[in-house]
Parts: sequence; structure tokens; C-alpha cells
Amino acid sequence: MSDFGDFNTSTDATSDFLARERAALGADADLFSMDGPDMSSPSSSYPAITADAFQSSSSPSFDTSMALTPSSQDALAVAPVTSDYSAFDSDFPKAEELETSQAFHKAMLPDEEPAVVRQWREKQQEAIQQRDEEAENKKQETIQKAREDIDRFYEEYNEKKQKSIEENRAREENYQKDREETSSSNNIWERVVREFDVTNAKSGHHTRDVSRMKEVMLDLRKADNAPGNIITQA
Repeated sequence: MSDFGDFNTSTDATSDFLARERAALGADADLFSMDGPDMSSPSSSYPAITADAFQSSSSPSFDTSMALTPSSQDALAVAPVTSDYSAFDSDFPKAEELETSQAFHKAMLPDEEPAVVRQWREKQQEAIQQRDEEAENKKQETIQKAREDIDRFYEEYNEKKQKSIEENRAREENYQKDREETSSSNNIWERVVREFDVTNAKSGHHTRDVSRMKEVMLDLRKADNAPGNIITQA
């Protein structure tokens, strides 16, 4: 150990470190300095903590304050449960008594309707009643008109039907009369001409012109010695 010289064990490493830093910073070392206690010997700034110091710093009334007083114990005690419902009955009466009370009847009665609302409601009812009456009258008029139209239709139909029946009957009578007259005549061409309509000999654009044939038939009817008449007479 003598080879290494005297080893000073009392040298504080923190003081050496701060001295080297201060030497390195130079004039700027004051900027990083603190006004607090010297950090080179922090252990000397604070006293050692002992059991006696801890007991002396504790509150002397801590143990006594933690003890429960009689009043606090009574406050924490739970009150016994009772079966007395008189307080509830006084605060909340029975439903039967509530229904018979005047306050309940007043609460259940509806508020009086304002005069403006009542007049408006009456006008609405009158308008609705008038509209219903007009609709009913219009409905009855429509039904009556429909019945009249149906009756008129059947009347016109029956008239046309009766007229058509009479015309057909007259046409049939005329046909029978002409047939009897033609059959009694000896001129066969007279009967042929009666079967054709020779009043309008000219035909339309899309049909054949038979006017010449009808002229020939009329000439044969006038001639007493026509071929048909000779055969008939024979």
C-alpha cells in the first residue's frame, strides 16, 4: 500500500465533481449556481431522522381523536324498524277519501271552454250539417235524373220498336199484294221488273253499271209478244 502513496479516504467525490465543473465553465459557473444550501455537503444540511423525532413530530391528540365519542356512537347506531304507518297515512290519504274530496273533483272537472272556441265549434257543426244536406240533395237529384233518363230510354225504345213492327207489317202486306197481282198477270217480265229497283239504274263508282240491263227488262215488259210472254201463253 506504500507504493500508491497516502490515499485520502475523506475526500468527497461530490465536491471534486463540482470543482471540476466550475473550472470547466469558468465565468459562466455563476449562471448555474443556486441560492439553496451547499450541495457539496448535503448530509450536513438536514438532521438525521430518528424514532424520537418521529414521535415528537406526530400530533399528540391523534390517538385521542380517533376514539369515538358517545355522541358519535349514538349517531352511528341504526334506529329500530317500526310498523307504525300513521305518518304515511297522514301524508298520503286513501284513494277512496281522495275521490270524495272536493280538490279531487275540481282536478277531474274539465276547464270551461272559451267562448271563441265554442262559437267556432258551433259554426263548424253548422257548416258540416249544411254540407251534408247539400250532398244528400245532390245525391237524390242524381238518382231522380238517372231514373228519368232510364224511363225516357225505354219509352223511346218501345216507340221505335212498335214503329218498326208496324212498318214491317205494312211492308209484308204490300209484298203479298204485289205478289198476288204479279202472279195473276200473264206478263212474266212484269214480275221480274217488280223484283228489281229500276228507279236508280246508275250504280256507284266501285260497282258494275246495270242500267242497260234494266232498260232491256223494261222494254220486254212493255212488249206483249216478248219470248217469256209467248211461253206463258202457250
